[in-house]
Amino acid sequence: MENKSKSKYIVLGMVAFVLAIYSGSYFYTKDNNQRLLSSPMLVMLVGDELTVNAMFVALSSEERRDRMLSMYEMGNVFSISQKQYDDGATDIEELYKDRIFDNEFAVANCYDYSEILRLTKAKVAKTTLRASWIFSACGIIE
Repeated sequence: MENKSKSKYIVLGMVAFVLAIYSGSYFYTKDNNQRLLSSPMLVMLVGDELTVNAMFVALSSEERRDRMLSMYEMGNVFSISQKQYDDGATDIEELYKDRIFDNEFAVANCYDYSEILRLTKAKVAKTTLRASWIFSACGIIE
């Protein structure tokens, strides 16, 4: 009799364990998908791209990230998220034309950039790509 009760508890424990793992993975995936949808698809830098890249090469990865955040706050970098892009906002120049004025600007597609980064095999070239403003603006983590 005790053996049957013990096996029932084991089965209930296993079912509870499986449900807990399933629930945890469901919510993790849901949160991760929301994060990915809010990540940038298109980014635009208002200013000279070569100057910014030259400045970023000399910085560490944390300093580049901090510098990019301050550039976002100052209005030198703009982005369109994956969700906005899917909703039809595909022209970042048109969307932020009132912020560009007659300034020089550069636009990059984060998906295309991540593909270039993925396909680049040379270590020096990959390091150079990771030191650019686009890497910091897109938040690409490979």
